[in-house]
Amino acid sequence: MELKTKARLAMGAFLTACLVPSAGMLFVPEGPAAANQQLAPPPSLTREDGSFNPEVLQEATDYIAGHFAFRQHLITADAALNAAVFRVSAEDDVVLGKDGWLFYAETVDNHLHTNQLSDRQLWAGAHTLALVQEYLQSRGARLLFTVAPNKATIYPEYLPNVGTPLEDKGNLDRFIPLLATEGVPYADLRTPLQGERVSLYFRRDSHWNTLGAALAQKTLLTSLDKEFEPFWLSRSQSVLSGRPGDLYEMLYPTGHAQDWDARFDREFTFTHVRQPRGPDDQRIETENPAKTGSLLMFRDSFGNSLYPFLAEEYGSALFSRSMPWQLALLDQSGADTVVIELVERNLGYLTKHAPVFPAPARQLNGVPPQGQGEGQLAVSESHPLEKHLRLEGWLTWADPDSPIYVQFGGSLYEASPAGISGKGIPFTIYVPQGTPLENASVLCMQQGALCALPLTIQ
Repeated sequence: MELKTKARLAMGAFLTACLVPSAGMLFVPEGPAAANQQLAPPPSLTREDGSFNPEVLQEATDYIAGHFAFRQHLITADAALNAAVFRVSAEDDVVLGKDGWLFYAETVDNHLHTNQLSDRQLWAGAHTLALVQEYLQSRGARLLFTVAPNKATIYPEYLPNVGTPLEDKGNLDRFIPLLATEGVPYADLRTPLQGERVSLYFRRDSHWNTLGAALAQKTLLTSLDKEFEPFWLSRSQSVLSGRPGDLYEMLYPTGHAQDWDARFDREFTFTHVRQPRGPDDQRIETENPAKTGSLLMFRDSFGNSLYPFLAEEYGSALFSRSMPWQLALLDQSGADTVVIELVERNLGYLTKHAPVFPAPARQLNGVPPQGQGEGQLAVSESHPLEKHLRLEGWLTWADPDSPIYVQFGGSLYEASPAGISGKGIPFTIYVPQGTPLENASVLCMQQGALCALPLTIQ
């Protein structure tokens, strides 16, 4: 065969291979997005007003990049090749550990203490929880806060060679003493989870397994002084989990490997008020007439496997994934106990997402002197609260452990020291509708003294 003919055949084969993924979109059914992927929507020639869309070519490029035929299979093959040959992860959010363990990349930063929150952020998170507790107690309910440890915190021995943690304490170790100072009840899950010899987290997932959830239940209910019948870890059998782990699915979207999980020798007796679509539903309600007490739990994805264990021991329970926390759910559920669970890597959420509840009124004695700096306040339509006005603000500076108060005429309220602001120290406050906003001022501690700062209203 002539050299030119071979070259033409090779070029033809190459072009055909290049066309298969895009041309295959016409014939191959599209599979669902893997794990937490967000795929681009189809491009549109026109905008909502009917005018031509100048971004249509870019939108088409983004759409094809996420929807071409065999995309998930090719991603899986590439990830498997990188892992087998180069021992590196093809997915930035996933770290390849030892013995087949996978870790969420962000939790490695937590392990190394390289993503430290500021003293102000940690104090603000603890004080926000103290304000939540004050509100709950005024409604006759008690609070328990807990942190679901990162997988890397419980099993650092399976991490790759990522280096030695910095000598400074990590965020959680710095945060726990602040909770004690603020008087917020806290259940530390690290010690019981680290004390077991069996695996309590999935190898290919970022979460604890059923055994880990059962041990977390035991710790939480013990902290609440609630009588319960524990699920003993020794009385369980190993079964396949029935699904790939979230980290595994991110890395190998068409893979089929499953982790081993546990099944206990007794069944749950609670029932759902309404059958949820899945364990990650935003709102799950349960009841168990054989038990007493009522529970409201704000939780994240670690609550997917934890909530059945807690539902088993309460007469009624409401599990919410709302963020920020909607404390009005306390009145809807009539709960006498509130548990808040947050994963370790998301401790910073406490400083960004202010809980939704009325700001507590405070008393002011005397007239504080004028402080240095200024503040700004704006009405916000997000996360509304009935009969209240949500205000978001910031001020230029305050002591690291300073509460923030806002004065409207003769009324003084304490704000939650949480929010998102690129200009200064954030705060969020819910005040009664009709509160006059003109001539408002913000009060804070500066060098240990309470000072007033002028507020600009937007």
